[in-house]
Amino acid sequence: MGVRVRVRLCVKGHCLILRALVNSGYESAEPELAIPQSIAEELGIWPSQRFTLEEAYTAGGLAPVYVIDEDARVNLVLSDNNYVEDVKVKLIVNPSLDEALISDQLIDALGIIVISFGKGLWRYKEESEGVIRKSA
Repeated sequence: MGVRVRVRLCVKGHCLILRALVNSGYESAEPELAIPQSIAEELGIWPSQRFTLEEAYTAGGLAPVYVIDEDARVNLVLSDNNYVEDVKVKLIVNPSLDEALISDQLIDALGIIVISFGKGLWRYKEESEGVIRKSA
């Protein structure tokens, strides 16, 4: 099943609420959010003149990805109008993705504690241990 959470992504004054996969296998040196090209288009940042082309190791092998040179911020969405954390992220556009992926560093920065990947259960770090949330 996996753990998916709702996040608010804001870039250049445009914000979107989206579901993102909590991916502990997505290792990064800083908080990163990888998004499909369609989300980048919806935010108005694709096609972009301000990017760096890189290659990333993915489950499917090496893939070209685009590091967008824009200030991007992410919040964890706990419920309608209840956003927590405010994390500056490195935004990656990966045309081969069909959903957003949260890196290990962003998982920590957003305070996501996974209870069960297989059952899709998690909680926010400030919540009591008895609070269990289901995958979005």
